[in-house]
Amino acid sequence: MTRSLIRRTLVGGALGGVLFGGVALLQALRAGAPFPRVLAPIGFFALLGLTIGALAGPLLAQAAARLRQRGGSRRP
Repeated sequence: MTRSLIRRTLVGGALGGVLFGGVALLQALRAGAPFPRVLAPIGFFALLGLTIGALAGPLLAQAAARLRQRGGSRRP
């Protein structure tokens, strides 16, 4: 495993966890639910986002790097 793969995995996991957990927290606040009752679902969604982000982060970063390498234009 290379350093860039590990970095992309960690960044993707962190972004996914924050994104999913943040959305779950905002939805709970909007619904007016008591915080102790929604703590477990928020944690679940944060963990789900962390997993998805860690899996998708390296794939998306590699695709972006290839697009940058080609100049961002499509070849016919």
